Amino acid sequence: MSTAERNAVVADRDFPPAPSRVGGPAGPWGNLLRDLEGSGFGMVHASLDEWRTQLPPEEERREILGRDWERYSKLAGTHLRERFFATRMLIRHTAAVALGTEPYSLELRYGLNGRVHLRGYDQIDVSLSHTADLLLCGITSLGVVGIDTEPATRRLSGQDVERLMCTEPERRRIARTPEAERNGRLLSLWTLKEAYSKALGQGLRFPFTEFGFRVDGDDGDGGERGDGRERAGPGHARLERADGTLVEDHTWRFATCPVPGGHVAAVALQDTRRSGRPDTRASTALNRQILAAIKRSRSA
Repeated sequence: MSTAERNAVVADRDFPPAPSRVGGPAGPWGNLLRDLEGSGFGMVHASLDEWRTQLPPEEERREILGRDWERYSKLAGTHLRERFFATRMLIRHTAAVALGTEPYSLELRYGLNGRVHLRGYDQIDVSLSHTADLLLCGITSLGVVGIDTEPATRRLSGQDVERLMCTEPERRRIARTPEAERNGRLLSLWTLKEAYSKALGQGLRFPFTEFGFRVDGDDGDGGERGDGRERAGPGHARLERADGTLVEDHTWRFATCPVPGGHVAAVALQDTRRSGRPDTRASTALNRQILAAIKRSRSA
């Protein structure tokens, strides 16, 4: 095993940290701060029903949302607007904790693919996923991240999804998986592929049959977990090409984990060390921006 591989194994042991619950804008945020300081990545989960009762009233939202107001106002129905507002507030409050700033001072921007970014703060990356009442937000200072979540009860097995989302090696492994575990395996693959596509900024435009994942315990050709037990904590995975050969890129980490309330989540994290330092505070970022502007003015 190479040095890079050994380092990846060590880093994977505690990845990802368990998502911490935030009951509203007031938090608690301590676990997220601990995770960011310890590993450069953290996740929080929230209840839409809890957050919607603690958010600013309608008459204050236009000013708060800024450029997002147009999208918000065009949504049909109270529920869609409430969810949109709650998710944007969750992103802002999560990012504000990492940046050490006020959530309403932050502005979101969107790439051509709809991917959310924080305007002016390239030292952190965020990703959002939601389903029913669950809101999930991931944040990192290490590079780029994508997350996805689904109810653990979502039925994929028996729906012919293997043909639509799996590579041939994945289909062989699934066919050899005991029937009782097959749906869980498909959910893991689905969320991993969603998370990776989000991290790349591709969404569903990246055909899921063009890449695969080898989950903990797979031997690469249909093998199962060595002890036959279902994993209760994080389940790690490695990226494969469509033919089943491993992609040797140790900047990426992939894992699934349970989320309280009966959900499964997946994380795709690329450690590009875009900030070059663990300090994500806004003041630090602004200092670097000021220095860069001074250098540009001197060279002009």
